[in-house]
Amino acid sequence: MGKYLDDLWNDLEKTWDLAMEINDLPEADRSDVAAAWEKFKGSDLVDAARTETESGETKPPVKVFCTNIYGLQYNSETKYWIPFRHGDIDLAKFTED
Repeated sequence: MGKYLDDLWNDLEKTWDLAMEINDLPEADRSDVAAAWEKFKGSDLVDAARTETESGETKPPVKVFCTNIYGLQYNSETKYWIPFRHGDIDLAKFTED
């Protein structure tokens, strides 16, 4: 379980770090979804093509998909970007290692 769990945790930390680049800004700045998307899509962690495809008519996207199993979603009530999981966790790997 060690390496797989460590990898999941590291991916989640990277995703949180990306969110905090925006969340540490004043509310007016972090609430600017278009500006956040411009910053996010420049990251190697972000799957920009999938994000744009999945967002459909919603421009700028309020859900950003990362290349790992996580992504970021804008919460309009709290005005923060928060991680979500969009990929599967392989429970069988928790019995390995």
